[in-house]
Amino acid sequence: MPHRFKTALWATALPLLSLLIPAGALRAQDPDPQTGDNFSDSASDTFSDEIVVTANRVPAQAETVGSSVTVIGREEIERRGATSVADLLRTVPGLDVAQSGGPGTVASVFIRGGNSNHTLVLIDGVRVINNSGGFDFSSLRADNVERIEVLRGPQSTLYGSEAIGGVVSIITRRGRSGFHFELDGRAGSLDTRDVRLQADGGAGRFDYSLSVADRRTDGVSAASELRGNTEKDPASDRTVSGRLSLATRKDGRVDLVLRHSDSDSALDGFTFGVGPTDDLNFTQERRLSVASLQLFQPVTDRWNLRVNASAQRDRSTLRDPDTDFNNADQDSRSGELSAQSEWGLSASDTLVVGVSKERRQGENVGSYDESLDVDSAWVENNWAWRERLYLTAGARHDRYSKFGEETTYRMTGSYLWQGDWKLHGSFGTGFRGPSFDELYFPFAGNLELRPESSEGFDLGLERSFREGAVTAGVTVFENRFKDLISFDLTTFTFGNVRRAESRGAEASLRLRPRDGVEIDAAYTYDDTEDRDTGLPLARRPRHRLSLLTSFEPWTGLKSTASAVAVRDRIDSDGTDMDDYQRVDLSLEYRLRPWLEPYFLAQNLFDKEYEEVNGFTSPGFVALLGLRFRYN
Repeated sequence: MPHRFKTALWATALPLLSLLIPAGALRAQDPDPQTGDNFSDSASDTFSDEIVVTANRVPAQAETVGSSVTVIGREEIERRGATSVADLLRTVPGLDVAQSGGPGTVASVFIRGGNSNHTLVLIDGVRVINNSGGFDFSSLRADNVERIEVLRGPQSTLYGSEAIGGVVSIITRRGRSGFHFELDGRAGSLDTRDVRLQADGGAGRFDYSLSVADRRTDGVSAASELRGNTEKDPASDRTVSGRLSLATRKDGRVDLVLRHSDSDSALDGFTFGVGPTDDLNFTQERRLSVASLQLFQPVTDRWNLRVNASAQRDRSTLRDPDTDFNNADQDSRSGELSAQSEWGLSASDTLVVGVSKERRQGENVGSYDESLDVDSAWVENNWAWRERLYLTAGARHDRYSKFGEETTYRMTGSYLWQGDWKLHGSFGTGFRGPSFDELYFPFAGNLELRPESSEGFDLGLERSFREGAVTAGVTVFENRFKDLISFDLTTFTFGNVRRAESRGAEASLRLRPRDGVEIDAAYTYDDTEDRDTGLPLARRPRHRLSLLTSFEPWTGLKSTASAVAVRDRIDSDGTDMDDYQRVDLSLEYRLRPWLEPYFLAQNLFDKEYEEVNGFTSPGFVALLGLRFRYN
């Protein structure tokens, strides 16, 4: 391990260890004035009161959640100035992003050793997947996003197939009272031009939000420029996103949420024996549409009802007049209707029961056109004791029309004591059903495939003190995957031929020493193994360190910097991958209450590296922007 990386690791670990020393070892505990013992009846004095909506079947306060979850809120999204969701995810513990080139190229997310298609992506509660069973983050913008929640570990009890390694949930902004308007434009390196228009408002029972964005860039060569490729591969995307909400009786709500993105990008080809190489005429068009209609209605004082109807469609067209191998028309679409009842059995006990019906359709023109029906039912119980102990237990049964049935279960716990300690843990199972490509692709598809499955646990300890000014935590985790689907070179078809394991630890430190200063550091150690080869899993770094800082050196000026260091990765062929460090910077200045010039820098120190072997990772990129606000 390089010396500078060891130094950074110890710099993070030592403060964490010192903060986690039991307070009783340093001083006597003051008894609680109400009970006379050393335990406060309300043990959450210094923990955040933030609400998490993805970690259980009902929204819950973050302090009560037993699972490992990271929330990227609206303030952080605006402060960092990142255009894409993928860039925002780079600082999340236990998660790694790998992009095969510059803007517009495939971007994949890995959580705690899982494959990229083991990460379920939800956009306003709608699952979005393509025919390969995964999701490409390349055109998913951060515009009109209120928050991003990342839930780590097997979560199929909550969300069914694909949630085998974790969940990334993107939630659209709601409107605020009055009228608010924002126009944002930026331009700079790689001949990048990016314009966004956003408006939101509300009156009476109605509120709304709307965002329209357009980005164009000349990009870089997707095939590695470090290996002599020079042709630039431009990219562009346009996104429209909106939410319309109506308040109903008894604090109920009806929400209509729509999102559509339209992206075009140039790609590069592959030469056997050489790797990725320039291709002058290879292009991709992608259209992603998501829609949902959501009802939340309290029926009685102890009974809430949720009904959701949703649909998604992901279409990709690849064209290359120079070869037949790069031409394809792919279409993935689905629709789902779900209903969920929440009964308050007592003030500290909530029972949740739900059912859903889903129809998935996948088409690869000239290869297959198939459909799949999914019927699901779930139950979850949430129980609390004296505002200290919070437990959940749940089970889910999914029945698939093509490959049978799966039952999963999950348990979580959170225990708070002494006002500033939290012990949390979870254990659960997950699965991923075979994708349309794996079942039906000509010659390679296999109708006998079984679902992939996993089981995993985590256990963590967190301490928050000085009224939340300092929070430190350490979580250990282990996941086991079996019946993994891969291409079997002995039969030249897809088969359930692999097993894998992932075990490690996540450490985090959050500092809020004074108003306007925020520091978040995280380190992830992930020891993965392909049980068949004994090698680490491809593209999962063993060591990952991230740092996110924000401060205001003087009134009106805000500075935000993020840094990521990645070590010890191999590619799918067993070759070593680059270690790298990347630093991004954002500066914005409130010139007037309605006017903010700003500066963004990506890869500030112009490091040369490849996130995926053979593909370019852009060097230093600088953008100047101007933001107009009306409130």
